[in-house]
Amino acid sequence: PDYTATDENYGFSGEHERQTNNVEDEPAAKAVKWSNIESLCEDGTERESRSGNNHRRATYGKLRTEESMHRIKLQEENNAWVIFPWDKRYKAWWGFSVFMSVCTIFFETYQIAFGEAGMAPHNDPASIIEFFFLAVFCLDICINFNLAYYDDQYEVVTDRKTIARNYASCMFWVDLIGVFPFYSIALLAAGEMGKNSTLAEYLGITRLLRLVRLHRVKQLFDALQYNTHISLMSLTLTRNFGAALVWTHIAACVMYFIAGQHGFEDDETWFGGQVYGQTAFERYITALYWSVVTFTT
Repeated sequence: PDYTATDENYGFSGEHERQTNNVEDEPAAKAVKWSNIESLCEDGTERESRSGNNHRRATYGKLRTEESMHRIKLQEENNAWVIFPWDKRYKAWWGFSVFMSVCTIFFETYQIAFGEAGMAPHNDPASIIEFFFLAVFCLDICINFNLAYYDDQYEVVTDRKTIARNYASCMFWVDLIGVFPFYSIALLAAGEMGKNSTLAEYLGITRLLRLVRLHRVKQLFDALQYNTHISLMSLTLTRNFGAALVWTHIAACVMYFIAGQHGFEDDETWFGGQVYGQTAFERYITALYWSVVTFTT
């Protein structure tokens, strides 16, 4: 019987043709195989070359880092009286000065509204705290006259004359305003030193000039804004909460100061005569309550 059709139906003939074609195309298949091997070798060589380049870059970066650290160490050894901004002791001091500048805005505004005018007798707790603030920021001025800085080419300037000239060109005058005794001079000029009078209370507004110390807080938030270890959302929420706290405190002091100028009369002030039987802390809480209510309604 003739099985050709059956063989073709079952594909034996096609299989035979494929085997025949495979035999005929064997040299071409070998060529393709060797080309694939060569391409793999080239890829491997390229990867090895890239790996070598990365290793050289890492080694070069490490050497540059070591060179920079060595140069920094030499600068520190050759400039014993110069303070470097990356020193841990200076960073701790700068953080402390930022904290003191934040305390300034609460202390000075509180003293204007709730404290006794006239700056007497200079041995009460408020005067001691004020002298401590003054000592801290005067010492900070001395430190800034010896603090190295980065110039426009991002090079560290360690020459003390250049450092002093750069600091005196701008920020020294801002810091000087923060420590200059405007209030004391105004009291002496007006003959109100030691007197708790209305004029002395108005002259106390000159104490607000000390709030220029808050430029350190702006520098702090500018630095934290680019810190990858701190969430930008958390930083924004903290900053906004701090701003709200400061403004409610200032509003409370302003309200109390205005009420004091009107003698705490019931018809002209928010507080009325209820403050006469309260302590200083209770008066502040009452003023803060009115401030928060005013902001939220």
